[in-house]
Amino acid sequence: MGSFFGGYSASAIRSFLVLLILVPIALAYRQLGKVNWRRDWKYLVGMVLGSTLVWGPLYYAILRAGIGISLAITYAGIVAGMFFFGWLLANEKFTKDKWLSIVLGLIGLWLVFSPSLAGVGWLALAAALVSGLGSAFNSVLAKKLPYNASQSTVLLWIASVVANVSMAFLLHEPRPAVGLHVQWAYMVLFAIASIIASWSFVRGIKLIEAGAAGILGLLEIVFGVLFGVVFFKERPGLVAIGGVMAIILAATIPYIKDYNAKKGTLQEAK
Repeated sequence: MGSFFGGYSASAIRSFLVLLILVPIALAYRQLGKVNWRRDWKYLVGMVLGSTLVWGPLYYAILRAGIGISLAITYAGIVAGMFFFGWLLANEKFTKDKWLSIVLGLIGLWLVFSPSLAGVGWLALAAALVSGLGSAFNSVLAKKLPYNASQSTVLLWIASVVANVSMAFLLHEPRPAVGLHVQWAYMVLFAIASIIASWSFVRGIKLIEAGAAGILGLLEIVFGVLFGVVFFKERPGLVAIGGVMAIILAATIPYIKDYNAKKGTLQEAK
């Protein structure tokens, strides 16, 4: 889509398209019920605030720093944020091993990518990290919502519409041109992919710990680098690929003992 859309404008339009497709499907399968606004308002407000930090900054980072490094830093933020907000908001255990893996992952990220950051603005990299933390915050809040995956996903995207429309107006982003532009087709495909990804992630995080969900979500780094190579001719070096593997390995450390102890299964969250 390039710079056809502004960061927050793209996110607002995508969120609206997601709801336009997802809500009728959820209604058809009777997955939507009454929302207890008095009980859940703090989660919903938190999701709106968190959404202001997710897609706009990530869109900015990808356009200016590239897909591979942006997603690597974003998911470092997601993993760290999942551990932290899971501990803070969902009473998940935050052990010394988890602290160690986060520190090792961030140090490894710095060592691998700092020599190749020439010409890449620090603001773009900071935006990618903020996006990851905001995404982790929203994911843990979605886990806390006492609804099924479909309704929680719908509420998450409603929060995204409110947040991104507000930010687009606040920052005076120009409106995208309306017409038979190929960027609109890409936007529709982006929305469809977002429905599958967001529903699957919310469904998963309802069943397992936030930290485990963050680790599994690291696979997006692999596909992000792969798509960067296929569609945008990005050529990550062996060091960059090794850095991505190191981040995944570091993030997996806290769960090696648990995985072995449970005979290859992840315990469902109660």
